[in-house]
Order: sequence, then C-alpha cells, then structure tokens
Amino acid sequence: MKHAPLFLALTLLAPPALAESLDAAWAAALAANPALQASEANTQASRHLVNSAKANRWPTLSAGAVWARHQTMPKVQTDLTGLTSGLAGLLPPMALARLPGSVAQPVADDKGWSANATVSLPVFTSGKITAGIRAAEAGVEAAEASEARVRQDLKLAVAEAYLNVLRAGEALKVANQLVEALAAHQRDVGQFFQQGLVARSDVLAVEVALADARQKHIQARHAVSLGRSAYNRLLARPLSTPVSLDEVNYPRQAEPLATLQDNAARQRPELEELTAQAQALHAQARAIRAEDGPQVALFAAHTYVQNSYLTREHVNSAGVMLRWNVLDAGIHRERAAAVAVKADALRVQRNDLASQVALQVEQAWSLQDEAAERREVARAALALADEHLKIQLDRYANGLAIQTEVLDAQTRRADAARNLFNARYDHALAVLRLKRATGEL
Repeated sequence: MKHAPLFLALTLLAPPALAESLDAAWAAALAANPALQASEANTQASRHLVNSAKANRWPTLSAGAVWARHQTMPKVQTDLTGLTSGLAGLLPPMALARLPGSVAQPVADDKGWSANATVSLPVFTSGKITAGIRAAEAGVEAAEASEARVRQDLKLAVAEAYLNVLRAGEALKVANQLVEALAAHQRDVGQFFQQGLVARSDVLAVEVALADARQKHIQARHAVSLGRSAYNRLLARPLSTPVSLDEVNYPRQAEPLATLQDNAARQRPELEELTAQAQALHAQARAIRAEDGPQVALFAAHTYVQNSYLTREHVNSAGVMLRWNVLDAGIHRERAAAVAVKADALRVQRNDLASQVALQVEQAWSLQDEAAERREVARAALALADEHLKIQLDRYANGLAIQTEVLDAQTRRADAARNLFNARYDHALAVLRLKRATGEL
C-alpha cells in the first residue's frame, strides 16, 4: 500500500461527477421505460386503424380464380317436339317416329378455369364509413390520452424516487453529524470522568446514546443504497450505477385552488381518455345501426371462363350494387344499443372521476401549502436547536447542566434537522403531485 497516499491525492484532485437534474432523469426514464414504449405502440396502432377506416371510402379491387373438374359434362336439354310436329307433313310417319323428342347438348367442358376481377366503389353507406372513421379517430384520442397518463405517472414515480434518494442522503448526513457530535462529547465526558468531575453514569449514558446513533446511521446508509437502486431501476440502469443528484427547490404555489381545479378538469389525461372512449363507442354504435340502411356501390368487373362452347370467354360488366338489410330480427339494433349503453357507462365514470380529480387537486394543494409552512418553522427550529445545543454543552462543561440535558439537546438538534429536510422534500413532492393532479407534469 505504498502508493495509497498518491492514489488518495489523485482521488481528491479528480473532478467530481456531474450531478443529474430531475429533468435529465425524466428524459432518461421516458426514453427507456417499457410501459411507456408499449403505450406509444398502442397509439401508433390506433393511427393505423384510422388509415384503415378512411381507406373504406376508396375503390377496392378483388380477384379470384377457380379450377374445377365436373363429374359429368354440363349439358342442356332441348325439347324437339315442336320441331317434330312442324315436320309432320314433310316426312313420312316412319321417319318422324325415329326422331327424338329431346336432345342433350353440352354447354361446358368437364374441366377448366374461371377467373374474375372486380373493382367496387362505395357511394352511399348510410353513414357507416363516416361513423367508422370517427370511431377510429376517437380511439387515437383515447390512446394519446392514455400515453400522456402513463408518461405523467412515470415522471411522478421518477420524481418520488429522485426525492427519496435526496431525502435518504440528508438523513445519512444528519446521522453522521449526530454520531460525530456524540463521539466528540464522549471524548469530553471521558476526560471529565478521568479527572473525577463526572460520575460513571454520565459515561454510560453517552455511550448508550452513541450506540443508538450508530444503529440509526447503519439504517440510513442502507436506505441510501436501496433508494439509489430503486431510482436506477426506473431509469432502466444497472442497480449499482453511482448516483449524484441536483437539489430541487420549488416556490410555494400561489395560484388559487379553484383555478387549479379548472385546469385539472381540462387537462387531466384520464378524463380525456374516458371522454374519447365514450365518443368512440357512440360512433361504433352509429356504424352498427348503419348496417340496416341501404348500401350502394359502383362496380366494374371482368370475367374469364375457359369454355370451348362459348363464343366469348372474356366478359366485361359494370353497374350499381344495392344491398339493404330490410329485416335482421333486430341483430344490429341490439348490438348498437349494447355499445351505446357501454358509452353511457363511460360517461358516468368520467363524471365520477372528475369529482375525484377535484379532490386530488385540493389534497395536493393543501399538502404543498402545509409543507411550505412546515419548512419555514423547521428552519427557525433548527437555528434554535443549534443555539440550545451550544448552550447546553457550555453549561455541562462548566458543571451547570446534567448529562441528560446535553443528550436531549443533541437529539432535539438531530430531530430539527430531520424536520427541515423532510419539510423541504415533502414540499417539493407535494408541488410535483399537484402538477400531476392538474395534468401539467
């Protein structure tokens, strides 16, 4: 280990690792999260469905071919009795008796090909195509809202993990400070005991307090490790990746609660998703009902039949096709009604969710307001705890205070420090949750 001093010097001189901001963490998570990628794929699939629905307005070409072999050659039976009666005066009776009453003539070969190609263009579908396009477009809107919801949920989860890492780091700092302060106090008490100025109970008391502080330090150290692992998992990184994060600080929310609730009613992706889903179902119901209306299309066709008995094997045709499902025993009507009822159910869910969203905004707004007030109180309390600890240490050194008062002052100072960073990160988290509640994250 002769190179240890050199290694330590190089380590101290090396530039510190750049701290990662919350925006950078969001960017990394959004780029690598599997759930978000799946949601984006669903949105892309919905856009393809819109293109498919719109394509129903354009001409379609279908072609087919058949090769067939008949068990017997197809024939047509021709009645000759009329011809026989017409020859009654021209031929002898014996000759007429030998004439057949009918004859079977082949009309097709016993095997062969047939093919058909048809171009059709819908010109009137009772609104079926239009409703189908609207249903597909509403599906895209619902998928985009779902994608926005997944994105905002992911950002909030990353923010919570980010703040947990910072909170655990501050807790470790406070635990370190308490261990160092109690260790220094232990040395002072030991010297006082050796000089006969304090009792053995003072030594034991500070040793018990130091042991308890060391246990809390161990817990805090492991909490930091677990917090970093959870943070790295959300960013799709190896769990052991080193983590260095920027501090966050958000101002107190000054916008009125009513305005925030109005923003949430307009912006929350969950509400947009349910609205779009209901619109899609209503459009699907219209498309199903249109099945019972007249369907009109233009067509042009070319048919080929391999048949040596036909004068022309190729036939071209064009015309208008009309289909009208006059009676279907209520199949389409009932299907449309079922889809419409589902759409109405989604609207009811949307209205219920709107009230939940308003409550979520109020809760988040109240929590950030409370945390902002706690932060100011905790900052003042920490200053008082520092002053109180300083006084108690001085009084104890001069024999004016007992050991319990010093240890109590040490504990209060650590509690005040914890209250301050907890209030600070609680406020930051409440602000981010408020943004999520209003759909702005």
